[in-house]
Amino acid sequence: MLSIFPNTIPGLSRNSVFGQIARDMDRLFESVATRPMVDSASRTWPGMNVWRDGDDIVAEAEIPGFRMEDIEVLATEHMLTIRGQRRSSTPENATALRIERSVSRFERSLHLPVEIDPDRVRATLADGVLRVTLPVAEAARPRRVQIQSLASTPAREALPTSPVSQAEATA
Repeated sequence: MLSIFPNTIPGLSRNSVFGQIARDMDRLFESVATRPMVDSASRTWPGMNVWRDGDDIVAEAEIPGFRMEDIEVLATEHMLTIRGQRRSSTPENATALRIERSVSRFERSLHLPVEIDPDRVRATLADGVLRVTLPVAEAARPRRVQIQSLASTPAREALPTSPVSQAEATA
């Protein structure tokens, strides 16, 4: 065990009050060093990039250390959810000397700006990057609208005729 208070400091014997404080501090630092780290930003982890590429929405998330069987991707018409759980890699009977790779669980849900086709969603995992391709639903794709021409009528015919008074007609 590495002590943060070595015995070489004058007046700091292991039996003194200060020695007890030193032992307590050593235990505290040892417990912190071997405890799994908790990501304070776990609600926004993993970070994601999302963009539209033609008729697809593409989402990428960096999730190093996760295996495919530890990840779940769920898609509905307007929502993408990614879940994952990293399990401990330390053997059961082993004594951990240092744990910096946390055992963790995450879930991210994104509301999608357009309706997608959940039956055609594809997901790949390569080099710690999860890529989810979400095809935009046919009904949500923009369509070109044909502009129709209305037959124009001559201005003279379009104007209403004014009633002619009898006096004007006979004059």
